[in-house]
Amino acid sequence: MSEKRQSLGTAIKTGLKNLSSDSKLMRLFVIMVGVFILMSALRPSSFLTISNFQSMAFQIPELGIYAIAVMLAMLLGGIDLSVVGIGNLSGILSCFLMIYLEPKIGGMPALLCGIVLAVVIGLACGLLNGVLIAKVGIPAMIATLGSMEIFSGLGILLTDGAAVMGMPEEFTVIGNGSIFGFPVPMAIFIVVVAIFTIYLQGKQFGMELYLLGTNPKASRFTGIKNDWVTMKAHMLGGALAAVGGLILASHSNSAKADYGSSYTLQSILICVLGGVSPSGGFGKVTGIVMAIFTLQFLSSGFNILRFSSYQKTFIWGAVLVATLIINYYGDKRAERKKREAAKAEAKTAQ
Repeated sequence: MSEKRQSLGTAIKTGLKNLSSDSKLMRLFVIMVGVFILMSALRPSSFLTISNFQSMAFQIPELGIYAIAVMLAMLLGGIDLSVVGIGNLSGILSCFLMIYLEPKIGGMPALLCGIVLAVVIGLACGLLNGVLIAKVGIPAMIATLGSMEIFSGLGILLTDGAAVMGMPEEFTVIGNGSIFGFPVPMAIFIVVVAIFTIYLQGKQFGMELYLLGTNPKASRFTGIKNDWVTMKAHMLGGALAAVGGLILASHSNSAKADYGSSYTLQSILICVLGGVSPSGGFGKVTGIVMAIFTLQFLSSGFNILRFSSYQKTFIWGAVLVATLIINYYGDKRAERKKREAAKAEAKTAQ
């Protein structure tokens, strides 16, 4: 028992040491804790309740998965504005297939086929984005803005703007179910976070992605296939968007082309707040996790305080701009300190 406590204590100390070594992550950790304390102090009777935490646990995954999808594009130095469109289109087509197959093969097999179709659609949409950016040479913002309109337009065309309903009962488990009291969507989110943390920090593709985002010319000279890395990153982002779309559709037990319309801005905000550089080459999934919790604490507090949707949209935009400004001056200060340290070392060497 004592050995377990020691190993746990060592793990906590290591985690805190790694956190403190990254100034942006440490700053975000302080902000997250500060927001939690503030919202708890304003309305403790409403905020610090089991029902509120359960509600947040069901809301965090869909937005968090979208944010990780956007992060993959931002690590390249680009942006993906189409993730919500991909998620909604994948959810709509998946729901159509489930409705068609349920009477023939049953609810669970129909659900599995629907999940596979959604991921395949997400991969295809991401591949289209990757080809437009890597092969055609269209800037990421323009390419994904155009594809967003295509995907959203297809969703509206397929549904005539109405919600798709009548899916198998098993479908609701994805967005509303629990396993031994633990929300299924949160379990999915944890799995996604674990996979992409390992994939980006410990695998070759992650190193290639960071190098490409930092310096495309250097990555090409080292033998990295820039076009393939770009397409693969967008395909993975598309698959993640499809998973987010399925969770969102399951949560509301319907699929529609305009669900999550505010999630694009919020996903970008989460990435920037989480320390992902808009210029590419820097960012961690850990930062995304802390940022999504920070925004969820704020959102939950705003709902308790009865802020309108217009007020919340204004605040999200203001937070995004403020974060960009803080990160900009923080990076400049860090660069200045590095230059001063380099000069001091040079003088010492002389």
